[in-house]
Amino acid sequence: MDFKQWHEDGNNIFNRETKLYFAQCDINEDMNLSELLMLTSDSGVEDYDQRGLTYRVLRDRSMAILVSRIAFKIHKMPKRGDFIRIKTWEDKPEGIQLIRNYQLFDGDGGLLISGKSSWMIVNPETRRIQKPSVLLDLRPEQNPGIPVDAPSCGKIVHPQNLELLEERKIRYSEVDANGHVNNSKYGNFIKDSLPGDLQKREILSFRLNYAHEVGLNDILGIYGGWNTEKGCYTLIGKKGSDVCFESELYFK
Repeated sequence: MDFKQWHEDGNNIFNRETKLYFAQCDINEDMNLSELLMLTSDSGVEDYDQRGLTYRVLRDRSMAILVSRIAFKIHKMPKRGDFIRIKTWEDKPEGIQLIRNYQLFDGDGGLLISGKSSWMIVNPETRRIQKPSVLLDLRPEQNPGIPVDAPSCGKIVHPQNLELLEERKIRYSEVDANGHVNNSKYGNFIKDSLPGDLQKREILSFRLNYAHEVGLNDILGIYGGWNTEKGCYTLIGKKGSDVCFESELYFK
């Protein structure tokens, strides 16, 4: 089977086809959260690459584009062997954040997952945040205004009843070329730390905020508990007193 990649005529909506393989799935043959994070973020990177905003081009201009927050609504979780089309596009920036949206479809065009994300432009050396306007000479301003059926990727407020679930040492294979844990690896941190009765439950929606970078050999304490007011399970990861990530999961 040939898998295609293309931009739709007349806009910058990027499409990418793939198949979900055995190693990308969990014990239930469902797509791993880490694979969802990887497929969507890599599709955004490939969109940029095909429009000339490659890693090297950005690096030469002292820029790195890093995911800040992400939220998904899972209409139907993809399974092992499924054919998938990933659709992604930039939306209008919000303040200092770039906005990117996603839709995942099955082979018959049925909507599987929809999502929203926000990204920050950071100087890799100084770690200072830059405004979205620094990209205007590399690509036009984005404002397609296409609605997406997904939760807000806003700030996550966590309850006070969180308990330590795991202490995890960051390994070499979890760190990418930006010098910190790759954003997709947090899907594994979350699923591995969930109490056993929740690991196999069907996820309806999922939000993740990245707060502080985590690097090689850091120890990440992962805490979790139910937010009874919102009806979701909350997980946070801390390095010392610094919160590094926050996540909410809603289950069926």
